[in-house]
Amino acid sequence: MHLPGLVSLLLLSSPALAAEPAAQDPKALEAEIQRDMEAFEKNLDRGTPIPCGHPPMRPERISGEDLQFDPARLAHLDEDETTYMLTCTFKLNGKVTGCLMLKPALSLDAKNRELVKQWRFKPAHYKGKPIATTCTLFGKVTPRPTK
Repeated sequence: MHLPGLVSLLLLSSPALAAEPAAQDPKALEAEIQRDMEAFEKNLDRGTPIPCGHPPMRPERISGEDLQFDPARLAHLDEDETTYMLTCTFKLNGKVTGCLMLKPALSLDAKNRELVKQWRFKPAHYKGKPIATTCTLFGKVTPRPTK
């Protein structure tokens, strides 16, 4: 049997598949979506990071020093590269993990990795409760003072 014939046979043998979907009552659809969202939020693991946004609100740094970069490593950057973008995971306990430098094309050196380990954040909140998030931070590219 060829494919169009098979499709016709399936549609004829199953009227539910062949029928046009019935128009659903908008209020019933809205109520179903609300129930689904409530079930999702009830089962949400707040320790599993979700992307930042609104909601959830962004985490807020409460301690730790800004990153400073080795001047020799900054020499090859363009003049317009004055900010960095760093994506990290923010845990419920305020610690930062899994940071990755997105811009400029620099990796975090040992001194900056130590600075990040010292950072503490007030966690982001979703519907009034703390939640782990993955966010992008922005900061000024600052050369490390030479000693």
